[in-house]
Amino acid sequence: MQQGFRRILAALAAPLMAFGLVAPAAAEQQQWAAAYVDWTFAEDATAAARAEQEIRVAEPGRASFFTLNWDFEVGEGGYIGLQSDEAGAHNVRFSLWNATSARGAACRRFDGEGVGMTCELPWAISADAFYRVRVVRGAADAGGQWWSGWIDRREAGGRVVQTRIGDLRVAASSNAINPATIYNFSEFWGDAVPACRDVALSAAIFAPPRIGASTTGAVSTARNPVGRRPDGHLCNGRERSGAVSRHTPIALDSGPGMILTLGGSIPANEGAARRLSGR
Repeated sequence: MQQGFRRILAALAAPLMAFGLVAPAAAEQQQWAAAYVDWTFAEDATAAARAEQEIRVAEPGRASFFTLNWDFEVGEGGYIGLQSDEAGAHNVRFSLWNATSARGAACRRFDGEGVGMTCELPWAISADAFYRVRVVRGAADAGGQWWSGWIDRREAGGRVVQTRIGDLRVAASSNAINPATIYNFSEFWGDAVPACRDVALSAAIFAPPRIGASTTGAVSTARNPVGRRPDGHLCNGRERSGAVSRHTPIALDSGPGMILTLGGSIPANEGAARRLSGR
């Protein structure tokens, strides 16, 4: 998983370099400032044509990312999620490793520790709202297999507004999501800080992911969320690398979820988790 952490950082940085927003000698990024949530699907869960998850970003922080990640049954996969940049502006991003083509005005290539394509749209995050991110298998053609990234929001009257982030094409063999590889990832990807307690505080609630064997119809819901941090890189406040992190289980209408608070001092991090959990 740590390889995936470094590669996501590379994918985030590449578009900035391409547009001249980051100089080649940019400051080093904070290392190991990440945390994960692993999920379990039923043993009989089949390879999926779609995956979706509701995510509430209660504290977007800055230079922070909140993603749903997966691999394909054949080939590397990708991620979809919400992000704040270093200035605090928000966006939503959909990326696939080894993608070769894209449809969408805001899609571009990335390289670094791996290659692929990413699609990004500006998105104003409301701290009280759950957003549903979705990746859905599209048509196959002579060039490979298309996948679409979506984000849905619910208006005050209950109407669901669906927004297409973009479409990406991968190899024809990458035509199904492996349920066993689905996890969540939260990170601070900003510049290195003097002490890990100085990482910007962020907080998100992850509802259980759902998958479907077809692009419509019945779904299977994940269970048993388990929190995880990068091995050997814990932060107690004064270390140079890492970030304070906490995983707090929460009961949601859709099933057992997980609060992930990352960054800040230990008291600030614990306080954010308590407020979100109601404890």
